[in-house]
Amino acid sequence: MKKLFLTLGLAALVATGSWAQDSEKRPITAAEYEAAKKIAVKNLEKDTYVKAGSFILDRSGDPFVFKFSDGTERRVYLYKLFETEKMSELGMYAIYTTPKDGKLKAFPLPSPDAPGEVWGKYIDDLKYGEEAMKGLSSCIAFALTKSGVGGAPAAAQEGEKIEYCFPADALVTLANGTTKAIASLTAGDQIQSFNANTKVLETATVEKLDIHANQSFALTRLTLMDPAAKLTASQSTQWESVSLEATANHPVLTTSGVKRMSEVKVGDTLYHRDAQTNVLKPYDVFLTQSAVRSVNNVYNVKTDKATYVVNGTLVMVK
Repeated sequence: MKKLFLTLGLAALVATGSWAQDSEKRPITAAEYEAAKKIAVKNLEKDTYVKAGSFILDRSGDPFVFKFSDGTERRVYLYKLFETEKMSELGMYAIYTTPKDGKLKAFPLPSPDAPGEVWGKYIDDLKYGEEAMKGLSSCIAFALTKSGVGGAPAAAQEGEKIEYCFPADALVTLANGTTKAIASLTAGDQIQSFNANTKVLETATVEKLDIHANQSFALTRLTLMDPAAKLTASQSTQWESVSLEATANHPVLTTSGVKRMSEVKVGDTLYHRDAQTNVLKPYDVFLTQSAVRSVNNVYNVKTDKATYVVNGTLVMVK
């Protein structure tokens, strides 16, 4: 699935780059991304031009129609997405639907220069959209590939590495509260996850351990501190902090949303597990360091849930 999401990302880069030639372009913001997902198209077959609030959708081609062996027809409608103030093009917009039951999923497709936070939202929409509507990812991947013109985007041509991984010694919290080095995890292991709906820790099952070996991977380090400790830190020369290391692209959950490691700033708040109470507590970032060290092997966990706990800190599954 990771390879498919990466393909979808690269396809989106190609397609948005090739379609956006005539109008002024700018990257969509995270707030605009969320707002655009609420655009309603009354008649997908007839409405090729839609003005909704501060956005405009413009479609010139027919929808892509898929008929799988399960008998369910699936369709993908691709639009150009504009904002109305300056008529700047923000990228593309996809609507995936199964006409028989009337279900649909709609979201923007970011332009190449969109911020990492937006790309994180896009990847999450693909992942959770696929879980809710089987076939979404493969249909959108096909539609984007067919719509794209030209070669790979500049970042891909330059050999950009897009990895979401941890070093071998990263400690993953198991369901029973103990820890295990990520490199030692195997399919079937039970680890801790966080349920965003119930706001409690729950159990996730390891489905797969991805290993990227024999390369040089630079790690980003975040150092966190319990806010309560700040009250006494000035009175003592000793106070406890925790750290998290991962590749720069790996996403973590902050109180302001999902961010890549490289996007986290001093003052941001992440979630850290209290080993005594087994609950998550807000921990503040007081130091960020890029490329603190390099390792030859990195690891990424695939589970049946959206999050897991590494070095006591909540991270996202990618």
